[in-house]
Amino acid sequence: MSTEPQPHIVDINAWVERARHDSQLYFERQATEILLASIGGSSSFGGKMFLKGGTLMGVVYASPRQTADIDFTARFDPSDSLLEELKKDLDGEMKRSAARLGYPDIVCRVQGLKKKPRPQGFEDLRFPAIEMKISYARRNTRQHDRLLEGASAHVLKVEVSFKEPIEAVELVQLGGDSIIHAYAFAELISEKMRALLQQEKRDRNRCQDVYDIAYLVRGEHFPKAEKDYILERLIKKSHVRDIDPDKESMSDPQIRKRTRKDWKDLKLEVADLPDFDQTFDVLEAFYRSL
Repeated sequence: MSTEPQPHIVDINAWVERARHDSQLYFERQATEILLASIGGSSSFGGKMFLKGGTLMGVVYASPRQTADIDFTARFDPSDSLLEELKKDLDGEMKRSAARLGYPDIVCRVQGLKKKPRPQGFEDLRFPAIEMKISYARRNTRQHDRLLEGASAHVLKVEVSFKEPIEAVELVQLGGDSIIHAYAFAELISEKMRALLQQEKRDRNRCQDVYDIAYLVRGEHFPKAEKDYILERLIKKSHVRDIDPDKESMSDPQIRKRTRKDWKDLKLEVADLPDFDQTFDVLEAFYRSL
């Protein structure tokens, strides 16, 4: 299957406008649009960072789940000099993107960068990541003063992961001439399934992935070739994490137990939260069909 990105045109303005009823969420999504356009427009990083996770679900797949976290996988090696290079590049790009997108009154700046899970030996860690905080404010306000002081309360949380296997990608055109690279469907759904299978090992609860997968597959028909490719990507992603999935893996009672635990907390992100067991059943049936 071709790994060349395919264009996917998305009206990001519709995603932003869906939040107009909530002034803070609306402002946050405007800042997110600026950030996405800036990363996509970066000559140094634009073609090497791939949007995934909840923001991709909302912007491209119109998911009603509201999450402020913005996640990327990078197709370049981490380095000790990377943080300063990324900050300098994004600070410049965000100034240009705000003006170009018609947001001249919004100021965005990289407020913080942190190596995860620890700074020691960052380059050699198996699956390192960078956590970024992007502050945003209206120009010439007290918010702006706090942004300049490096103490803004309004921040976008961004995580950039490294050394993740990635193959199925696409170009997402975000209206106008803004383009960003992103996970294609098979990459998105297989990574979410891998995260669910890895819960016990990492002692995590990934209820949002149950919701997202069920949202993506409920009522849809997938050709065998597409299912085969999703399974191929899942196996590759699992093996690098020392997981060996089989047909019964998603039926492990511990997976259902862990994801049920925090299910009700999703009401903060999903106004009309569906029944957990019915949602998990959709996920499990799809997994077994692979």
